[in-house]
Amino acid sequence: PWLIILSRQPTSSTMKTIILTIASAAAVGTLVVSLVNNNNSVGDSTSAPAHRRLGLLSHKLIDPQTTEFKPPFSPISSTISSKEEEELNSRSLINMCVGEEVPTVTHEISYSPQVSRQKQQTVKACGVDYFRSESEWIEKQQQTICTPSIDVYAWLMDKVNCFGEGYPLWTAYGELIHLLRDKALINPDGTYIDDDFDNWVTHPTLQMILNLEPYLWSHFGWSIRVFYSCDKSIIFAQLTPICGHEYKMKMSKVKAQYPAIELLVMQEEYREGKGWWLKDLYTESSFPLDWLVPARRYQYGTIHLQIPAQSEKILDCVYGNWHVFSKGHARLNKECRD
Repeated sequence: PWLIILSRQPTSSTMKTIILTIASAAAVGTLVVSLVNNNNSVGDSTSAPAHRRLGLLSHKLIDPQTTEFKPPFSPISSTISSKEEEELNSRSLINMCVGEEVPTVTHEISYSPQVSRQKQQTVKACGVDYFRSESEWIEKQQQTICTPSIDVYAWLMDKVNCFGEGYPLWTAYGELIHLLRDKALINPDGTYIDDDFDNWVTHPTLQMILNLEPYLWSHFGWSIRVFYSCDKSIIFAQLTPICGHEYKMKMSKVKAQYPAIELLVMQEEYREGKGWWLKDLYTESSFPLDWLVPARRYQYGTIHLQIPAQSEKILDCVYGNWHVFSKGHARLNKECRD
């Protein structure tokens, strides 16, 4: 996969600068979640040879090669075992799935420390920025007709499904409730049920989606805003239409002509005596790996979605009685378990 490298440069002001570049990872191997067509599932929790994982900057993944215990290998992670595998080219995969060459993203990101607070607790996000400058944004707004969210969502899922092995994108939280309880994401009158589309992604999936930003910008009139943890790794991303959105360096819900598509980053963690878990880095809730893997296929109209393996368990844990309509939000910092 393409590795996102964030490097801080000192400046004379209180603003810190981060240079975001997309570079081909020098030691990327095969990914070990295989697609299967039976049993309505995506993925296979097979074991892998010794490996280490690659992702955004330093996102505190435990490396089995350097820990005193030797956990079983996660079925989501990358593997590195041969020179042939190092030749894996994610750029070719992206261009193949999109059907045309997508330009490489190179962008200078201004990092400004902030603290975002929600009612239940503090969310540990310290910075926010866009992939595009404010001047680019304003100029594009004056000449762009934006594509509706549901069409961008359908396109995005097609691309992620095309990427195949090792790139899960699970429908999450409110959207998962609407799918399972209401069997819909859009009202009969064509309006959206929710004000955003919640999804979980792993680091490799996020990296691939960030590479798609130039296509989103030029074809749909969409771009990406990202939230950073205090160690400068991306924990949350918002795909947002340019139309109707005021450019703000603020951690908040997107207000625009159409709802944003939100990506909450899931980090693999090995917990001694408990096995592999996935932790939502933004809400800090965590789930046993087998609650999400292998992903289940869910067909909504023409959209080929992926939902967690044990979706109902997840919703029971973070919402309680989700079968009845409520204005309550998902619980934060929740450790879900059997």
